[in-house]
Amino acid sequence: MKKLLIFWTFSMLSVAMCFGQQVPLQNHYFLTPYIYNPSLAGSENHAIIYVNRRQQFGNSQAPSNTSFTFNAPVASSGGFGVSFFNTSWDTASHSLAYVSFARVIPLAEDQFFHFGLSAGFGQERAELKSISNPSIPGLQSAEENIMYADAQLGFAYRWKALQVGLSLPSMFGHESIDLENPEENDFSKIDFDPLRGILLSAGYMLPINDQIELQPQLLYRVNKDSSNQLEMAAIAHFQKQFWAGAIFRQDYGAAGIVGLRIQDIASISYSMEFSGSQDYSPTHNNHEIQLGIRIGATRPPVKKGFKIIKEKQEGNPKPRFYYQPKRTSRSG
Repeated sequence: MKKLLIFWTFSMLSVAMCFGQQVPLQNHYFLTPYIYNPSLAGSENHAIIYVNRRQQFGNSQAPSNTSFTFNAPVASSGGFGVSFFNTSWDTASHSLAYVSFARVIPLAEDQFFHFGLSAGFGQERAELKSISNPSIPGLQSAEENIMYADAQLGFAYRWKALQVGLSLPSMFGHESIDLENPEENDFSKIDFDPLRGILLSAGYMLPINDQIELQPQLLYRVNKDSSNQLEMAAIAHFQKQFWAGAIFRQDYGAAGIVGLRIQDIASISYSMEFSGSQDYSPTHNNHEIQLGIRIGATRPPVKKGFKIIKEKQEGNPKPRFYYQPKRTSRSG
């Protein structure tokens, strides 16, 4: 019975991770666009670190998620990022790590096309060492640990305050751990299946007046292995220093968000998901907190027909950036 309970727990964890498109669900993607789309690495025009923790208090059996992301602009029109995700639940855990490269192409003065690729690996682990049941031989030492390769692909288009995107969050499939029939586990089989999940996104920054901006967001997840999911959010920004808003996730429920920015160097944001009776609703309120730390100088956005030059000046720790026209023909 205990073995069946642990197996069911791990199975539910796998469903939750699949429903979340491999990368666990997060409520702060409006601050961290790179987290769901590798093409947006470096899109904030400065280096930044985000640390996120998501946990359900009052329920020791619920999964907890931890993530770390770093992304920065590189060269004149590129971006670089690294990300790490971990989901832990009782005696099971799932980790993901990626390295990302992106490029932005200016189509016009206020139009940009982004594309990017992430490559990395995942690890799934499940163990039953803490269970003691003499009726099931070898149960105390039952453990599975697998690693697999993975990749992500992303595209985005920006026109003024509008941004739309498409990403493939997990391009490789693999066998999940089967604790009920461990002899049938075959982890050597990896399937290239880029369309097993598709994430579509759209967002807009709408100015209400000189001090308030409204940021509506829309996400649609297409899942091969589970139900598709629609997600909507509306975030109000006050003087570019404070924000508050709400999220609604289909078959899951609602969440509220508040946060603030500290002197354009750091940010802290908190979100609470409310428990409910929908198919994937949490049994207790979920709490998510995210800390952001900005690093270094801001690089100007790319400009059509120009390249960005970075110049380090003696005695000045911050580099100077300026535009230089691109050569269109070779001189004799």
